Amino acid sequence: MLLRVLIVIGFAMSQPLAANADNPLDRLVSEITERDPGVPSVVAHARSQRPAIDWTGESRGAGEVGPAPLAKRPFRIASVTKLFVAATVLRLAEQDRLVLHEGVSAYLSDGTTKMLLAGGYDPARITISELLSHTSGLADHSTIPAFEQSVLANGQRRWTRDEQIALAMSDSRKLGEPGERWAYSDTGYLLLAEVIERQTGEPLAAAIRNLLRFEELGLEETWFETQEMPPRHLPARLTQRIGKIDVTDFDPSFDLWGGGGIVSTVSDLALFMSAFVKGQFFDRPESLALALAKPKSTQATGSAAHGLVFFEQVHAGHHCIGHAGFWNVDLVACPGLDLTVVVTLNQPATVRPDERRRLVDAIVAEVDKARERRP
Repeated sequence: MLLRVLIVIGFAMSQPLAANADNPLDRLVSEITERDPGVPSVVAHARSQRPAIDWTGESRGAGEVGPAPLAKRPFRIASVTKLFVAATVLRLAEQDRLVLHEGVSAYLSDGTTKMLLAGGYDPARITISELLSHTSGLADHSTIPAFEQSVLANGQRRWTRDEQIALAMSDSRKLGEPGERWAYSDTGYLLLAEVIERQTGEPLAAAIRNLLRFEELGLEETWFETQEMPPRHLPARLTQRIGKIDVTDFDPSFDLWGGGGIVSTVSDLALFMSAFVKGQFFDRPESLALALAKPKSTQATGSAAHGLVFFEQVHAGHHCIGHAGFWNVDLVACPGLDLTVVVTLNQPATVRPDERRRLVDAIVAEVDKARERRP
């Protein structure tokens, strides 16, 4: 049956749909891999309670040789990990274990503080809130050409967090004074990961798992790669590429220490996002209010609109929030539609640069139409 019909009559679809020329969303998913041979696979998932929707679409490209169904397989979520880190920081704040508007130097090791000072930054002036919102002025190690070249030249190199922070400090392009402007920085989230570890006395993976109540919420398919054992019941990860290079088996440490590092499935990510926007991670309503706060006025670069935690987005005319990841992963919530959308293309370089956004727009538009038709 068509997705449109299923939505109208209120059925919840629990199984991935096969590609169907008559289904607008399945067709759009299939067209991406047909049009772009560099995309190994596309998996998309939408979940809503009003109307009842639990839709999954998938399409296999030429570069994906692993088992079906694709939607059951985990994948590296890259910078979507930042939502987990941010939620954990807010948990520590509501437990009075840190102060968001205090200088981060109070929470860092002497070694990290010395690196920041040597790089021309004053960690006493950079607040935890500014690290969360990408307004700290810190350089971003992930954008330094030497870093990308090194990763691609030796995919098995084991990076440390300190090496990546030091690399950022070697970049003379300071992005601004604290609070002056918005500029995305993976390095800032490496510092937040250190803060979490020092304030909890636990490794990052364990601290996030415990503070965000993974077990209680049923997050059974989400873990930090190499820091935790993957769930035994899950099949192999989806293939992920950078251009023509298969990087699936690259050591994950190039994107592991808080800016990225989590592996998950579309169903678990949808569960995580739903729990986040409903405040289920927090003990105080003020914590969720902080997470959902609108972006403050700064000298933003480009058109980015980022609050304390989320990017502000508009899809099919609806206000949404979310975060994307390097592999063309997107985790989106549209509160007005009670909708969560997860998309992964597993390739950062697509033929159409707006490929992922077009797919999210189409999913949101379908759900919007279903709501209008609902009695």
